[in-house]
Amino acid sequence: MKTTTIVLYLILTTLFTSCNSDIFIDDFITEYPDTCYVEKGKPFKLNFNSDNWNISSMEGVAINTFDYTIYDLQGNPIYNYFSLLHEGETGIIYYESTYYAFRIEKRNNRELEIICVKNLVNHPITFSIIVGNEYYHKEINVSLKPTSKFVIDKVEYDFENDFYYSDYVVEQVDGITVNNSGSEGGPVTLNFYPFKNSLRKIEFYPDDYDSFNNLDEILGENLAEIPIPDIVDGKPVMGNTKVKFGLKEQSFWTGRLDKDFVVSTTVQPGETKKIEVYNNIEEFHVNYKVHASNPDTGEECVFTGRLSSKDPFDYLMIFP
Repeated sequence: MKTTTIVLYLILTTLFTSCNSDIFIDDFITEYPDTCYVEKGKPFKLNFNSDNWNISSMEGVAINTFDYTIYDLQGNPIYNYFSLLHEGETGIIYYESTYYAFRIEKRNNRELEIICVKNLVNHPITFSIIVGNEYYHKEINVSLKPTSKFVIDKVEYDFENDFYYSDYVVEQVDGITVNNSGSEGGPVTLNFYPFKNSLRKIEFYPDDYDSFNNLDEILGENLAEIPIPDIVDGKPVMGNTKVKFGLKEQSFWTGRLDKDFVVSTTVQPGETKKIEVYNNIEEFHVNYKVHASNPDTGEECVFTGRLSSKDPFDYLMIFP
């Protein structure tokens, strides 16, 4: 009887040992943080207790399943339908969108490495990696820290092929109608300051409005200043004028005109006079290319579009 008990014990012990990975299904990973904070240059490694787990999916508002690809360790594409990586399968999941990218590397069955490639968004990108098997799943929360922004390297203007200039543009800055028809009134003198509010206005019209509307993510919230051309004797000249790249319209005082300059006109008794005051404008349009690069990733990008400039240079008073 004692011998039978010992044999039965040995059989049960062997049975439970051989099926250990199936019984203790929730022990494939026991130690991991509430959130894995990952920054560029510092991969985050997770250690697993066993090999009975897969990567079933990734979840998060910033994650689009159409933006990731899966490769084996030799770089060949993997096309899985239900799990991203099956139990026992190694590979690399590469996720890339316009503004952030990361890799999930499973190079063996006991480790998982999360690598931040870039995060241009001005806040951490969060998502979850769902790991497990047919019995049990766990959520690995990940937060990608923002990475460095692009910097502007060079600005080009196509003065030879796409430059348009005109000094025949006018813009009304003041106007009034004076009725001095009363029999007891004397002459009425009016003073106008045609340059009091005269500002140069520039605007960048981009070819790609999506990237232009997200320049704060690509170049940073404090947008860099770039040089723009001035007009000298009807020709474009690169001087010291700089503006912030990316704002849709900017107005600024150039110091070119005298704000206190005054022009007067008189309305005689019995006269009704309509007066309109205009600024003469130098206007030009030119195509631009702004070259930028990321010092950490080595990526390069080019912003293209058309620069428009309107700059007052004289006044015109008419009496229609």
